[in-house]
This record gives sequence, structure tokens and C-alpha cells, in this order.
Amino acid sequence: MCTNPRSSGRPACGGSGESIIAAVQTELIRRGAIEARVTPCGCLGPCFDGPNAVVYPDAVWYSKLELADAASLVDHLIDGTPLARKISGPPGE
Repeated sequence: MCTNPRSSGRPACGGSGESIIAAVQTELIRRGAIEARVTPCGCLGPCFDGPNAVVYPDAVWYSKLELADAASLVDHLIDGTPLARKISGPPGE
């Protein structure tokens, strides 16, 4: 999950990404899914489409994530069900 707090005036995932990470981690704990991990990263590239995330090992890219998407992201992490309406591609695709 991108948490880049860029201050150049260009869009950044920053605080929104951090809030989504916290919500996903809380939901993972609530569901007892201790094998899944959520990690912050500096930048995934498509800043104008953020907050962005990538789920590995599936290599599924998500963009325009919102706090309300946290439970669906956890579904993907637990059982592989992607959040279809938020799937995007890596930068340059």
C-alpha cells in the first residue's frame, strides 16, 4: 500500500493509504488471518489514481482505494477474491 506523503503539490497517497493500512490490519486481526501482511511502500507510481496497492503473489494492482474497501481487500488477502471494481494495472500498462 502506497503511503507516500509527497509535499510537491502533486497528488499523493499519504494519509489515506495509512488509514487504509490500519483498517486492513484491524480486519485481518479480527478475522484471525495472521498469515497475511500489509506493508507500506514509498510510491507505486500512478499518483493521480491513488491510494494504490498491490497484492502479492497475485500481482493484482488496485487504485482509487477508499477506507470502505478495507474489508474487500482482506477478502482478497484471505481467499483470493479480488475487488474487481478497483483493479488497475501497473504503471505503463
